[in-house]
Amino acid sequence: MNMLSFEHKKAIFRSFKQLQEKPISNNRVNYVYPESLQRGKILARELSPSGNGYVNGKYMDSEIIKKKGYNVDPRGWIRIAHFSEEQLREVIEIAMMSMSGKNAEMIQTGANLNHDSNK
Repeated sequence: MNMLSFEHKKAIFRSFKQLQEKPISNNRVNYVYPESLQRGKILARELSPSGNGYVNGKYMDSEIIKKKGYNVDPRGWIRIAHFSEEQLREVIEIAMMSMSGKNAEMIQTGANLNHDSNK
């Protein structure tokens, strides 16, 4: 499976209108989620031209982490280097829900924050 390019990953993050892109050093990018009710507002950090980056897993339910097979580092971040587009969209949605205080039941219903709910 080919790794998604830096530009492709940025386009996926940009498709979530609630996220703000913040350029950082060495041509890398962070994504901030201002609606976060948690202390941390950074949803993704250090997305780099190499395709690597990390999504915030600190606030995710342990059952969700286990079910999805996410590997969360000791600081609470999930490495997304080899994620497919579908996996990346899903981890972003789950991170957004965990940061905005939504519970696991709402995540499991497949509630999609990125689309209108009135369809």
